Amino acid sequence: MDRNPYAPPAADLGEVTPPLEPEIEGGMTLAEAEALRRTYLTHEARLQSVGTMMLPCAVNVVVGPLTVLVGVVALLAMDMEPAPAPVLARLMIVMVGLLLTAFGVMSSVGGLGLWHLDPKHRTLNTVVATVWLVTFWCFCPLGLWALYLLRSSAGAVVLSPKYAEARRRTPHIRFNSHRETARALALLVLGVTLVSLRAWLG
Repeated sequence: MDRNPYAPPAADLGEVTPPLEPEIEGGMTLAEAEALRRTYLTHEARLQSVGTMMLPCAVNVVVGPLTVLVGVVALLAMDMEPAPAPVLARLMIVMVGLLLTAFGVMSSVGGLGLWHLDPKHRTLNTVVATVWLVTFWCFCPLGLWALYLLRSSAGAVVLSPKYAEARRRTPHIRFNSHRETARALALLVLGVTLVSLRAWLG
């Protein structure tokens, strides 16, 4: 018997294959990107809190040039044949101003980069954290904490191009970073307290 050309098409009762998940760069599916984010979300928030703590140091971009200006004016105001000691002291003011300016620029660039988890600024942020560790007593605990976050294996993952792409594709995954910022502030307060006790005890 010939097939009726007006009959509805027969239903395909075979096994239905589900659609494939969309892939992102590197062959990672959206589900894998979400899993990666959720695994390192806390470390991500901690790194961003350190970036937040770096930003106030950007005030040295203003303080540093002012210090350089004071030192230059002091040098120009000296007599024609000054004593060696005053010249050295005023040159030191200029050098301190230049160092403060450089530190302010590094802190501002590094802080913004760390807040956005930019992989390109990992080395710069390591330098800033090291300066905290070896220069300012009150920043020593925060410097140790920052170096651990930056140089640990989890930090290498979070500050990687692969993780940056996963963040771009998963904007719906968010973490409240206020708690981690409060922890960074607590480390800073601890450092200030230790410095105050050291000065008080002589």
